[in-house]
Amino acid sequence: MKKLLSTIAVVALSALSLNAQIKEGSITYAMTIEGLPPEQAAMMGDMELKTVFKGENALTEMTSMMFTNTTAITKEGMTMLIESMGNKMAVKQTKEEMEKMADKEKTADPKIEYTTETKTIAGYECKKAIITVTDKNKKEEKMDVWFCEKFDNPNKEGKGRGQNFMKGLKGIPFEYTMAQGPMKFSIVAKSFSTDPVDDKTFNLSTEGYKMMTMDELKAMQGGK
Repeated sequence: MKKLLSTIAVVALSALSLNAQIKEGSITYAMTIEGLPPEQAAMMGDMELKTVFKGENALTEMTSMMFTNTTAITKEGMTMLIESMGNKMAVKQTKEEMEKMADKEKTADPKIEYTTETKTIAGYECKKAIITVTDKNKKEEKMDVWFCEKFDNPNKEGKGRGQNFMKGLKGIPFEYTMAQGPMKFSIVAKSFSTDPVDDKTFNLSTEGYKMMTMDELKAMQGGK
């Protein structure tokens, strides 16, 4: 479970870049995980990922029957809250700490092959791209990414933890599968909203949470 929570933290951070060219609103995604033990998969139930954005601010909320992961990024830095089975943990990073970690974990630029395949997702026409990513161990993996050219890719520079696979992509991803160790996270957009967003949405309180560093959260992958 500890390994799953720390892996989910990476996915939550990558999802923060999934805001559209419009400056304010939210996107809701359906999310599934492959590679979990059967009993754990049954306990997870239906999963949902929601991204809320306004200007430079972004927030994701990932929910299931077992946990909730809420992450906010503003111009000051990042706050992540994790609640699971009665445990409440929080991680805070400054903008400088985030940039330093991103530089440390930087990998080779992805290779993007654009295809002529299209399909409609959440009411928008999307095109398929085959993206080849290389991890820090120089292992290559191919990803099928369905993206919408109607919206600009705000992370075309590929900055940020877990976000390098979007570097250079000609639109915003609406559907893709991300591998993290033995697990695969499949994310599909369900709906968009352009309703106004309250600035207070991005101010997360850590009261009642056990504070951790990002390094401590990453160490949980080893059960420490």
